[in-house]
Amino acid sequence: MQIKTRSTLPDGAFFLHIVVLLDLIVLICVLTMMTSRVGMSYGYEVKAPSSRFLMNALGDVEFISVTAGDQPAFYIGNRMIEGGIAGVSLELDHILRKSQAKDNSRVSIALRLDACVSRALEQELVDLVLSKGLNCYIATEPTN
Repeated sequence: MQIKTRSTLPDGAFFLHIVVLLDLIVLICVLTMMTSRVGMSYGYEVKAPSSRFLMNALGDVEFISVTAGDQPAFYIGNRMIEGGIAGVSLELDHILRKSQAKDNSRVSIALRLDACVSRALEQELVDLVLSKGLNCYIATEPTN
C-alpha cells in the first residue's frame, strides 16, 4: 500500500510560504531585541560622591571599588575580593609583590567608594592602604 501526499494549497502558494518564513524571522529578531534589555545585568554600580576638588593621580594606580549596603562588596577592576577587609589586605600585599617599582610610593591605590559607604569604613580602608606604604586617593565625580 502506497500513500501519496498532495498539497491542499492552490498552485502558486510559494509566496505564502515566503511570507510566513519572513514573519517568523522578524518575530525572532524583535523578541531578541526586546529581551536583551530586560535580562539580568551583571556587574556592580558605584556612585562616587561629587567634589569640586580634582587632581590627577600619579604613578601606577589600582582602583578598589566598594559598593554600598549592609555587607559592602570590594572589587579590584571587575574582580570581586573575597574576605572583606582581610581580603583587601591580602590583595594589597599581592599588588606590592607584583609591582616592579623599587619605590613603593610610586604605587597608588584609588578608593572608589559609593556615596553611601560609611565614613568609618572609608577611614579603615585609607588606614590599611597607608599602613602598607602605598599612596591613597579617594576617587570622586566632578561637581557640575
